[in-house]
Amino acid sequence: MPSPDVAELDQLLSLAFSLHTSPGSYAFVLGAGISVPSGVPSAWGVQEQLIQRVAAVENESPTDPFDWYLQRFGVEPSYESLLEKLAPTQVERQRLLRSFFEPDEEEREQALKRPTQGHRAIARLVRSGDVRIVLTLNFDRLMEAALRDEGIEPVVISHPSDIHGLPPLHTLGALVVHLHGDYLNPTAMRNTQQELAGYESHVDQFLDRIIFDYGLVLVGWSATYDPALVRALSRSPRRVYTPYWIEPRDLSELAQGLRSALGAVKVSATADAALGNLADAVDSLKERAARHPLAVAAAVGTAKRYLSGRATAIGLHDLIKQELDRLRNQNDLLQSHTGEESPDGGYPAMVARVEEATFVPTALLATAAYWGSDSTDRWWIPEIPRFAGQARGSGLTDVLRLQMICAGQFLYSAGVSAVAAGRYDLARSLIHMPVPAPYEGVRLAGDALTPETVVSSSSSDSPAKRLFQRIEPIFVEHLATGKQQFDDSWEAFDFLRLVEMTLQRAGSQEAANRLQASNVALAAAKERMAAANASNDADEHDEATSALRRATQAADRALGQYADMVIVFRPYLRVQHAARGIGHRSVVGRIILGQLENEGQSSPMLIAGFGGGDLELLIATCQAVDVAIGRVGHQAAMASLPRGGGVVPDHFRIGDL
Repeated sequence: MPSPDVAELDQLLSLAFSLHTSPGSYAFVLGAGISVPSGVPSAWGVQEQLIQRVAAVENESPTDPFDWYLQRFGVEPSYESLLEKLAPTQVERQRLLRSFFEPDEEEREQALKRPTQGHRAIARLVRSGDVRIVLTLNFDRLMEAALRDEGIEPVVISHPSDIHGLPPLHTLGALVVHLHGDYLNPTAMRNTQQELAGYESHVDQFLDRIIFDYGLVLVGWSATYDPALVRALSRSPRRVYTPYWIEPRDLSELAQGLRSALGAVKVSATADAALGNLADAVDSLKERAARHPLAVAAAVGTAKRYLSGRATAIGLHDLIKQELDRLRNQNDLLQSHTGEESPDGGYPAMVARVEEATFVPTALLATAAYWGSDSTDRWWIPEIPRFAGQARGSGLTDVLRLQMICAGQFLYSAGVSAVAAGRYDLARSLIHMPVPAPYEGVRLAGDALTPETVVSSSSSDSPAKRLFQRIEPIFVEHLATGKQQFDDSWEAFDFLRLVEMTLQRAGSQEAANRLQASNVALAAAKERMAAANASNDADEHDEATSALRRATQAADRALGQYADMVIVFRPYLRVQHAARGIGHRSVVGRIILGQLENEGQSSPMLIAGFGGGDLELLIATCQAVDVAIGRVGHQAAMASLPRGGGVVPDHFRIGDL
């Protein structure tokens, strides 16, 4: 069964946003394609079987039942005429039609003639208030059954005369209109060419109202046999909402012409797949209170124009302020001041909604950090500490600290952006930025706003991975840095943050000095070993070997002691198996150490002030952080092994295991 591809999922997402932001703005039109998978025959299928039964009564077995009936009786078959021949009384007619649309015992066991996933998805949308009107061309009552399973009793129109008594449509919670009748009302069932050629005038007026006021989602409808409905859809030039046409097969020439006239978006998927994805998307948007993805693209594009010099840059200041003011009034952030979890999903749902609400301002700050300058940095940097504090009051600590999620997202997106742009001075300033702390008064942002600090572990097994995945689209899709540059910049920023925070710890300078001294001694021991290897002095060779062993042990010990001072949890960083059987080391650590050794005093990181501007201190601290990350990676690798042992992976991301 065809499912939506990526492009069609994007189309469904646009429809989901319309349903989410304008509930009740769309009416659904259901063709046979939504019901046939349940085992219910199509209208033509029912009529064909009825004709075959009439033929059987006359001892005929025609290959073309419709042509046989026309030749035999001189008129096109209608439900009324067929039922008169097969079931003269009303009770007999009801019993005959029920056999087509209601399951017998065997069919119940096989779950046949029950609402499909498509019906149930629409019922979910009705339950949530996003859809109110369903027009069906099918004789079955599967849509009503799906609604009742959701606890909804719909208003049902099964005969054209029922339309006269309808109250204003906006007052109805759920309306199901059987345009072609239903099986419990045989006199209203339409299926012949003559019956489908036109509607009563008041039905046409009703359809004109629907088509004028609502967007349309056509589901599993071929258009081939319904000229009256085709004309009704073609009459109105007004298109307030984009129509959608869900159909897995290619449209006929007639249907394609109608689609073009309507400007409808074709979604090539089954009703079950498309409508299931649609209902899931609407649920997700409600849970996260999401804004349309175009809001991010528009914000980033606007910020780029301001920063390019083609527009007055002060507009960026106003745009950032506007978005941050919107964020401050987000419902969950306002709720956080009470210290109580939201009744709508509790703390995890609050986190998801706050993350989503922070996305557009996060994209703005990332853009400003990448393309901006010292003069524009002052417009947004002070905003980070304003979101870093804990709400005053009593209650659940995690809830009171909810706005820190915004600050953490701001810090990492701006910091990663700064590294990607080579603005290492900005990256260091962000790491060292003072932010309010609940008990200490003030802490550095690089310590206070880590993913593990701002998000309770109860809402995510790997907060760093969660943050990585949240901000990645900003860089890859909107800043167009490319995935590899984002990955590298993320790792470099987090690594340098650990370096700077390690240097803030008491005793770090002494530990670094010991490591530097041991590194000098090790270098001297290696030179002595090289000289001994070049000589023929066996005694000197033995002494040099012994000295090198002692120097190596001392350097390893000093490095391990310094690494003990590094506070690292589960960073979302790559690690790989190191040489000499010393476990794992970070990929980014190897890269940064290589850059420092090659660039020396001209290193941009050193010039920006990392490591206090001291090359040897920066190298020593990078070595310690590298080891500390490797330890965490090795522990994660060992913990991932099944009982009884296994192979320790050589290369992986901490947080993926």
